[in-house]
Amino acid sequence: MNKPVLFLCLVWLCACGGKTTEEVIEPPVSIQNPIIRGEFPDPSVIRVDGTYYACGTSNDWAPIYPIYSSTDLENWQFESYVFMEAPDWTMGSFWAPELFYRDGKFFCYYTARRKDGVSCIGVASTTDIGKGFTDHGELIEWGSESIDAYVFDQNGQLYITWKAYGLDPERPIQLLGAKLSADGLQLEGDAFTVVTAETDTWERGGIEGQSIVQQGEYLYLLYSGAACCGGGCDYKVGVARAKQMEGPWEKYTGNPILTDFGDWKCPGHGTPVSTGQDEWYYLYHAYATEGFPYMGRSALLSPFYWDEKSGWPYFKTVDLMADSTGGVAPLSIDDNFDGDQLEGWWRWDLASNQPSTRVDDGQMQLSGSLKQEAWATALCVVPEKPAYQVVAELPNEGDHLKGLMLYGTHANMLGIGLKEGRLQVFELRNGEYSPLGEAVAVETESVSLRGQVEQGHLVRFAYRTKGGEWKALSPAKTENSPLNGAFLEFWQWGVKPGLFVEGDGKGTFSRFELEYDGW
Repeated sequence: MNKPVLFLCLVWLCACGGKTTEEVIEPPVSIQNPIIRGEFPDPSVIRVDGTYYACGTSNDWAPIYPIYSSTDLENWQFESYVFMEAPDWTMGSFWAPELFYRDGKFFCYYTARRKDGVSCIGVASTTDIGKGFTDHGELIEWGSESIDAYVFDQNGQLYITWKAYGLDPERPIQLLGAKLSADGLQLEGDAFTVVTAETDTWERGGIEGQSIVQQGEYLYLLYSGAACCGGGCDYKVGVARAKQMEGPWEKYTGNPILTDFGDWKCPGHGTPVSTGQDEWYYLYHAYATEGFPYMGRSALLSPFYWDEKSGWPYFKTVDLMADSTGGVAPLSIDDNFDGDQLEGWWRWDLASNQPSTRVDDGQMQLSGSLKQEAWATALCVVPEKPAYQVVAELPNEGDHLKGLMLYGTHANMLGIGLKEGRLQVFELRNGEYSPLGEAVAVETESVSLRGQVEQGHLVRFAYRTKGGEWKALSPAKTENSPLNGAFLEFWQWGVKPGLFVEGDGKGTFSRFELEYDGW
């Protein structure tokens, strides 16, 4: 496989976070981060026959749990989804998928909110990761909440760990563990405590997102602590170790070992992976400072090392800072709807609406059923940089508002729509629709709508009739300033552009385009 570029120099380096340890001299590794742009939090990664597979959190977005593959850990391509539709027992909150492989079978241990509102851990499996997974239902129900599964094989015995008591204020949050059956589908024996969150340290009483790696005689538990998400996040990574899964587990006195660096904030919830040549990497998520907190958490990859004297793992500042603003180019989209089904980049908020689409002869017809008193059916794409332009083309027809929008949640949107020959800029704030400025009449058969986005949440809308020039369409009070979509922020996910149709109406679209500034 192709390894990351090695710079041939020898230096003494300090760990990122934690206390200084006496470390071995090794050549630093340059990683072009992020390796997967856009929204890919809580990444899990496995290596099977020389190919790496990574899977990330979906939240309430469908299809559920995107999967990427790579042969070199640097270049990743989209493969498939774990589920195209939500398993029958679930209602949303699809978090923290854990990929595992054993004896020719892929497993996905995942968190989902059951229809009674309780988060549980389910399990699904497949022999072909590109063709979807078969769900086996609930595996762990533990009090008010059980989330963030991680599976580890110690000497042939399978174990599963998970986070418990996150919704029980009367007791501390803990990471628990139990044995798994040989087929990976049932718990065996009693649960045991792995580690407990501390309120008076960097953990701030919350820990989660654990993963395990064996080095020498010890098992090392990499875990995340503090607040994971949104504008107030302060996520970090710590480590504990034990000789057996049942413990006792010892937390490292130099925790945390991974904190904010360069252009990245709130790193955590990742998985260690080896190249098979005693080279170790950690695949995790972090927020880019550019566009924070309106963008999703992207996937980063950083090497980590083992202190020869103490045995503890550590990260090098030089590796983390080597190129924290590069990474793969963002993926532009130009969808002319010239196939017979939706492309894989389209996503929808499954907790709020169930879209129905028909793609035929260069057009996409959108309609659907609404949930949670949602105002519109929406199809979105995940932006990969905070500065971009989106364009939609649609026929001038229909008695329901339809068009282009920035989607925060089902109750918070900012958009431009067309209804009965009139264009209107609007906001949906806390479920209340408000027109912004005067509507503009258009008489041509079709119209193009444009949104120019800055910082992930500031937008300027414009329209163009066939053969004409772009004309700005915004409330007079904003003058030349963009509309401010700060109210679109939601702690679980980033702001997404897309297409919508109001209520139970139908809308037809003939083109959608997303392009990035500077690429």
